[in-house]
Amino acid sequence: VQVRGWTPAGHIAFVTSHGQPFFRNYRAYALDPAGGMPQMLPLGQVDHLAFGPGAAMVLGRNTGDPARWKRYRGGRAGYLWIDAAGSGTFRRMSELAGNITSPMWIGERVYFLSDGEGVGNLYSCRPDGSDQRRHTDHDDYFARNASTDGRRVVYHCGGDVWLFDPATDRTARVDIE
Repeated sequence: VQVRGWTPAGHIAFVTSHGQPFFRNYRAYALDPAGGMPQMLPLGQVDHLAFGPGAAMVLGRNTGDPARWKRYRGGRAGYLWIDAAGSGTFRRMSELAGNITSPMWIGERVYFLSDGEGVGNLYSCRPDGSDQRRHTDHDDYFARNASTDGRRVVYHCGGDVWLFDPATDRTARVDIE
């Protein structure tokens, strides 16, 4: 089980391989924090998911940690599917390069980690895949396990915790003592 955040309805979003025939064959669920049984979301195989404005959503498939398979470009490489209009119709974001993971929706942009330029860094684009931007400049170690509070992105890289603020377009290492 891997927690992925919150649904727009305030339920806990998570993925699990429970009940699936293969390891790493995840399905997404929503769980009311007040309790009860989790409800499977009708999304098929999903490793990551993030909710955007309205009913918009972005899904990650095969989006394990790219640092595990550095610069892998085969059939199990991670990719994103997006429903920018919230209509229930998804399209593969084939314009994004590399092995992709950790999709996040902040404002009008989709953020994600990718090793498209060799080393895993934080990128973003518009929901239509245009205006791609690289936000971090890590050369030695992959940025990994990114998450958002809806305003900022936190991730780790080379044993350090990093914080990216889209409002200032700045990344800083977090001092931990």
